[in-house]
Amino acid sequence: MKVQEAVAPMTHSCFAQKLQILCLAFFLAWPSPAVPRTQETTASAPIHAALADFSWLAGRWEGRLGPMAAEQQWMAPKNGTMQGFFRLTDAEKTIVIELFTLRETPEGVAMYFRHFSPELKPWEEKEAYHLNLSKSQGGVFRFDNSVTNQLKDAILTHADDDTYVSHGDITDADGKPKVIEVTYHRVR
Repeated sequence: MKVQEAVAPMTHSCFAQKLQILCLAFFLAWPSPAVPRTQETTASAPIHAALADFSWLAGRWEGRLGPMAAEQQWMAPKNGTMQGFFRLTDAEKTIVIELFTLRETPEGVAMYFRHFSPELKPWEEKEAYHLNLSKSQGGVFRFDNSVTNQLKDAILTHADDDTYVSHGDITDADGKPKVIEVTYHRVR
């Protein structure tokens, strides 16, 4: 999908279009070129990750989604959670704000996030997205969501201390798959 298709003009009545842009802009999920998408999770693959394994995310990050600026700020893990903030802007306005958490639960690490307008009006009608960590291997962290017509997965690839790739796969309301990928660089 071309970036121009992903960022078509949006109104509040176009929730599905907004959701496609946002879901993928965020973790917007994340295999790097060094880690092919063919390395999918199997039910028997053990997940050995704790919230502390995400401590490298703490700090400020910037990336580009076509002509738009993608910014993230993460807090360090504390008391079983990490909190983050995301902002997507073009040359003239803020497109979306996103709040997210990583939580350590008895079942493993879970990701929750929600989209807002610049006036903090929530885009999701009911509750936040909820994805569960399904894979952790060699700096690749995959979160899966079984709900249809939403973000299917989010994959974070920790490339080095100052770079990570966020990749997201969604299925739109028409059943068509879409992908958004952002390479983030640490801001010091």
